[in-house]
Amino acid sequence: MARIYALLQPDGSLLVARPKGSGWSLSEDLRGIETRGRNLTVFLNGLDVLGLSVLIPARNENEARRAAPIAIEDDIAETVDDSHVALSEIDKSNPSAPRSLNIASNELMEEMIAFLSDRGLDEAELVASHSLLPDGDRLYEAPGLVLGRLGERSFAIDASLGRDVLISLTSDHPDMEISGSRIAEALGRSSVNQGATSLKAFLVQLANWAEQGRGIGLRQGRYEARRPIDLDGIGQWKIFGGLAAAAAIGWFGVISLETGAMNQRADRLNSLAQEFARIGWPESNGNVNQALAASGNTAGLGGQSFLSVLDASAVIYDALAQIEGSELRTLRYERDRRQISATVSFQSFADVDRLTALLNDTGLTARSGDSRQSGSRVIGDLTLGVGS
Repeated sequence: MARIYALLQPDGSLLVARPKGSGWSLSEDLRGIETRGRNLTVFLNGLDVLGLSVLIPARNENEARRAAPIAIEDDIAETVDDSHVALSEIDKSNPSAPRSLNIASNELMEEMIAFLSDRGLDEAELVASHSLLPDGDRLYEAPGLVLGRLGERSFAIDASLGRDVLISLTSDHPDMEISGSRIAEALGRSSVNQGATSLKAFLVQLANWAEQGRGIGLRQGRYEARRPIDLDGIGQWKIFGGLAAAAAIGWFGVISLETGAMNQRADRLNSLAQEFARIGWPESNGNVNQALAASGNTAGLGGQSFLSVLDASAVIYDALAQIEGSELRTLRYERDRRQISATVSFQSFADVDRLTALLNDTGLTARSGDSRQSGSRVIGDLTLGVGS
């Protein structure tokens, strides 16, 4: 969701700016702001916030945050323990460059966070207006307020302080840019524009600067917004959750059906294997492992080896998979002849010859025997032995 901006007005209310086309829609309506104000930035007048630029030698961001209060200790009226320091984002193109800081009292921060919490905006960001000013020496006039960036400092002062204060602040900055006719007249200089002549115009200007990536968020360190785990907005996901649940049930249903079919095939194969063992090796009493051990690596007359039962079964099932509609009915081992006999159900007589050809292509010797019609199916007998 797009960022929404609000200006804290003198009466304690919020004037809100929402993106609308290429501009902004202004009102005091708080609707449309995300839960706990997650997409809201509140602009403070900045009268009680000082901006400085300081070189902070540090190896990482944690060290920079610890060193910042010490670096500005001589520039603030309150003690470091009573002050909160917020840092600008590090300049990745020049990590050793001075960092911009905003310093506010702990009392102000606690007061503002309580203000946000009372309105259900616990996670809204706080930004001092003067931290949004573009780089370079400048004064900007707003209703009852003057924002300034001069040298290494940024600040906001009450417009009623008078001409003498402005002159003392700007005496060392002859090339500054002035926005506002009253400031320009007081200093005897010219202005580049009128500044903001209303709170609405002021909010729009601040929002435009913020969209350019300017400003320092004050919610840092101990005042960083904490996001609790909550179920707000879960109703929006009910439909998607229902669809996901239905899809999951369907998926599990398909898996269950496939698993059942595979289990049935496995049971049938086990039954065939046990029948095979009982017929070929009566002494095994249907023990498939014992029958496999007895048949594996055996030699026939003249030292000719016969393929193992496992290999023969694999060859037959592989060939059957290539003939649509074929089904193995029986499989037996004829011990005296050292060959395997199979009875197979086909869709047509041509499939009998096709299976025989496929088995012969494996290097084994396959012969088709009696083939007969049984209802809509064709039943064929085949024998399989070692190729010559």
